Amino acid sequence: MKIGIIGSSGYLGSNLSLYLKKKHTIKKFSSYKKLKKKWVMTVCKEIKNFEPNIIINCSASQTLNDDSKSIEKIIYSNLYAQTIFLNEAKKKSSFKGFIAFGSRTEYDKSGNYNPHFFYSASKHASDSLLQYFVNTKITVVVLKIFDSFGKNDNRKKILPLLLNNYKNKKTLDLTPGNQEIDFVNILDICKLISQVAKDIKNKKIKGFQKFTVSSKKPLKLIEIIKILKKNLKNELKVKLGVLKYRKNECMKCSRKIFNYPKWKPKNSLKKDLINIFDGN
Repeated sequence: MKIGIIGSSGYLGSNLSLYLKKKHTIKKFSSYKKLKKKWVMTVCKEIKNFEPNIIINCSASQTLNDDSKSIEKIIYSNLYAQTIFLNEAKKKSSFKGFIAFGSRTEYDKSGNYNPHFFYSASKHASDSLLQYFVNTKITVVVLKIFDSFGKNDNRKKILPLLLNNYKNKKTLDLTPGNQEIDFVNILDICKLISQVAKDIKNKKIKGFQKFTVSSKKPLKLIEIIKILKKNLKNELKVKLGVLKYRKNECMKCSRKIFNYPKWKPKNSLKKDLINIFDGN
């Protein structure tokens, strides 16, 4: 397949590019960080020239703020740009499908739509826009990733922060740690996306579809800390209860799981964590 990846410089996009290039012809479309105002126009030209069978959009503004500048950036990236890219792609008969991503913060613990942040609302609004482009030839799949982890993760998220402090023998101040996290290894996510792309190409999945990407085994942060403390070679220094929960903190993961049929993560969270923290 010819697969175009938008947002290939991010954690998901970079891992996905490495995984897919072993079997497919991959085009990493230009980065917003480098082009800014010329980004949308440039990527549209690249889509036109490359003529992908599948586009995977890993690009998104993930700010959790809701000030005017943040809202403008979220709408531009998560709604406007994505719509323009899909509209350009559908002009070619070789184009078969579009894969995008959502967030667990769109839902409450019962699985009802209840956005925790403006970012979450933008992802839900994106679903409605994407459905417009679905027809007998084009399939759109949205994967609601609950949380991801893996090696070489430089994001400002809890595991990279814990790992950095662990390696540097520093203490990390944390909240009380009662928020749930549903981790899936980035390799499992890449395998899933690869399968979805293949199924779209082979017409095994059609129309507009959305699925969760969940381990079905969420853990509280405090439980993850206990696993690490018990199994790591050296001391993990943390202080629980020092920080307050952020505004609109997502405390409970949705119990309404609708993962991709026959898919489930194969990697073990405990083994993977120990390997990431104490591996070479």
